[in-house]
Amino acid sequence: MSHQTHDPTAKQASGNASDLTAQQKVDGLMKIVNEVGNAMLTSHSPDGKLASRCMHPATTEGLVFSFFQNSESGKTDDIETNPEVNVSFLNPKGDWASISGKATINKDKAKVKKYFNKGLEAWFDDKKDGVHTGDENDPRVVMLDVHPDEIRYYAQAGTATALKDMAVAAFSAGVASPGKLVIISGDELAALSKVHQ
Repeated sequence: MSHQTHDPTAKQASGNASDLTAQQKVDGLMKIVNEVGNAMLTSHSPDGKLASRCMHPATTEGLVFSFFQNSESGKTDDIETNPEVNVSFLNPKGDWASISGKATINKDKAKVKKYFNKGLEAWFDDKKDGVHTGDENDPRVVMLDVHPDEIRYYAQAGTATALKDMAVAAFSAGVASPGKLVIISGDELAALSKVHQ
């Protein structure tokens, strides 16, 4: 797939990352994900509107971004209507990651139990019926798995480098691009997911 752009900043930032291996791309992505922690998950509501909410990935094993959720949540309706989602991360210095892909509702209790922790019980009420207990055995406790089709992220250069790059661009009628725009394609993701099991 071609990633052509006419935006000179994006073109230059993408060129700044052209020498990275697939593993280096993943390492840079995970640096942002681990620094930020919480993500914004954006889905399409059944009426077609975009809906975003803050969520914390329980795991990124196999480069699948997995989040705990209540199966009775509106997100379930969103995913069943349209599985196309975006997960985004942004840190205060301007590094960001955008994960586009398809979401599935995963009811695998082995995976739920592997990543569940007691703190999650605060998000699930105990209905006192012996079934909906708010723990890892509760049938409402499921995973929302996002399988990326493409990942893009931008990693800023250091402050001094960024200021120099902006000054040079301002005085030379060029364009500033003080960082790297990294694209992990679907083909790269397929190969990498086998390594990151």
